[in-house]
Amino acid sequence: MPAKTLFMTGATGYIGGSVLEKIIKEYPQLEITTLLRKPVPEFKSRYPKVKIVLGDFDSFDVIEKAASEADIVIHTGDIDHPGCAKAIISGSQKNKNPSFLIHLTGTGCISDEREQTWEGKYNPHVWNDITEIKELYDLPESAQHHVIDQNVMDASNDKLKTAIICPPDIYGQNTGIGSRATFLVPEYIKVLLQKKEAFYLGAGENIRAVTHINDVVDLFILLIGETIKGGGKAQWGREGFYFAVSDGVAWKDAAEAINKLGVEQGWLPKNSKPVVWTPKQVGDITADDPGRSLYLWGSNSRAESARAKALGWKPHGPTFWEQLSEDVKVSVAKAKAN
Repeated sequence: MPAKTLFMTGATGYIGGSVLEKIIKEYPQLEITTLLRKPVPEFKSRYPKVKIVLGDFDSFDVIEKAASEADIVIHTGDIDHPGCAKAIISGSQKNKNPSFLIHLTGTGCISDEREQTWEGKYNPHVWNDITEIKELYDLPESAQHHVIDQNVMDASNDKLKTAIICPPDIYGQNTGIGSRATFLVPEYIKVLLQKKEAFYLGAGENIRAVTHINDVVDLFILLIGETIKGGGKAQWGREGFYFAVSDGVAWKDAAEAINKLGVEQGWLPKNSKPVVWTPKQVGDITADDPGRSLYLWGSNSRAESARAKALGWKPHGPTFWEQLSEDVKVSVAKAKAN
């Protein structure tokens, strides 16, 4: 029986909002339910046919019930919330009919930040989600997101099919309601506005995998299309891990490009040049969690989307460099407004 109902978390987030917008356009036959803590009038007017269940990521009973009643569950909300993930898995497993769970994670799970030798250095390792699928499943518990990712993979069976979509740092503006941008460039801009200088760590040769938001959305849409076919040609469970990576960016190159834009746009001094920061300087950006800023701007996280491309995914969005000027302008305006 074709899937008819879909339950979604994170529908007002950067990724989730864009995914919801595209689902409604591509699959208008689906009956969609979303979890929202406090629906804004704009959401209701823009998506009048979307059913809303009130609750947050701690509303485990609400989440479990909604998941148990959906043919497809899309979790793009707080992906590191163990209780929420547990409720989603439990609810999906209680569904009387065959169902699908598509869970969002991120390439933080493969970052070399754990190796303590990476600070601003080039790492040649490019993870492959087909040839290294066992290694991805066996990542240490200390790897970002991995405990929940593994639980999602293990939950897959004949009745419940699970898949994980793993995007890297995402750029571009979203198309839905809610958060307009992600972390990598916007958070960097906030620091530059305060410090009045662009920076990179060490040699700045560390490479961040990147993908345009529209291409990430397209992979969700592709997998949802396979669920409607009863699973289609997609792979699920321990093999259902899909990187959504289109390119890679060395952070020194990004720092130089953003510095140039800052000078041109007038929010950095005219003679500004990117400077080398120490690990302590970068770590102090997020003093309560130094590893976060070191991860964002000093580590490598590189991957190849072999499985997604084998399924037919083809990134077509603007490149990081083509999108950068707009993303910087939007990030500066938002930072100054706040």
